[in-house]
Amino acid sequence: MPPEFFYSAGLLCLLLAYFTYETVSHRRNVNALKLRIHVNGTRGKSSVTRLIAAGLRSGGYQVFGKTTGTQAMYILPDGSEQLIPRRGPANIRETVQAIRNAVNCQADTIVFECMAIQPELQWCCEQQMIKSHIGVITNIRLDHEDVMGKGRENIARALSNTIPNDGALIITQQTMTILNEFGLGDHTKMVVIDPGSLVDRDLDGFAFAVVRENVALAVAVCESAGVDRKTALAGMRQMIPDAGNLTISEFALGCQKIRVINAFAANDPESTLQLWQQYVPRNEPAAVLLNCRQDRKFRTRQLCESLATVHQGTFILHGDTIFAQAVLQQCQVNPSLIQTLRQNFTNEDLEKIIQQLPYQRITLFAAGNIHGIRPLFMDKEKTL
Repeated sequence: MPPEFFYSAGLLCLLLAYFTYETVSHRRNVNALKLRIHVNGTRGKSSVTRLIAAGLRSGGYQVFGKTTGTQAMYILPDGSEQLIPRRGPANIRETVQAIRNAVNCQADTIVFECMAIQPELQWCCEQQMIKSHIGVITNIRLDHEDVMGKGRENIARALSNTIPNDGALIITQQTMTILNEFGLGDHTKMVVIDPGSLVDRDLDGFAFAVVRENVALAVAVCESAGVDRKTALAGMRQMIPDAGNLTISEFALGCQKIRVINAFAANDPESTLQLWQQYVPRNEPAAVLLNCRQDRKFRTRQLCESLATVHQGTFILHGDTIFAQAVLQQCQVNPSLIQTLRQNFTNEDLEKIIQQLPYQRITLFAAGNIHGIRPLFMDKEKTL
């Protein structure tokens, strides 16, 4: 036989040996963790992951968390954080390394945010990598339809790929209704939470904005793991919020008072409208700062059409401004009310637009994709 045959056969044997070792090693690491929690959903995954990790940590668990929202982070058992190193695009194989890191940190529990969007990769993360005891689906909203399929049924089917095979799924009543409508989740135990079970004082003491449903889901997970509500909530109040967590700030700009609602993390239309209705005062001047990615025109159209239903005032656009302008004009927004920011805008550029608005007090609602704008915008917040 030619030498090339033996070379190829040897290489194949080495690869098989490597993958066998990786599989056995990963299975051993997974089994070393007594509690595994996998958080999926359209919005709020990062926040719920952090809340659960903090609540369980307060109850004595050695928790290793992983979020992949605004910033990909490891949450270590002592509550500190570590930026996840990446040399290229995100890849679900980093889940294997994350579980290895958790075991090396002597954690007994992991709380991981689902990092996959493609349905088959969501299935792989759960069924092949994490094999969770407790699954969470925060909500099922219309988002990433270009990947998961159009319509709520396709979104629900994609997210249901992370339902544990032999465990519990913790969800809201709304999520259960959607899953039942499409015949999903019948093979697992579903724990349905009631956000109304949290009284207002349960939400007091947080130094950052929280969503009642997110806290209720996290509390239910902690209680399922044997941590009482009071202990869990005490730990959650001490957690470090996600970098994309909604913030509300007020600043003076000359004689103007500016109220800034940073809602960049809620970049699907349904969540964005919910935040608008919750935080933007009615019958008061407002402007929308909308960041539009060039590679996500479908999302840009959705956001423009949704926001135009509640706001016909000033829009300040960044990113794919030409396309966004066209959509807004189709939605009957007056062209004179549409302003644009150049790609490498400065704080002064944003100041000039705001100062041209004829209002002494105005709410600036920042929405869309956080990519390419957040660092500048956060610098802006500090200097307004």
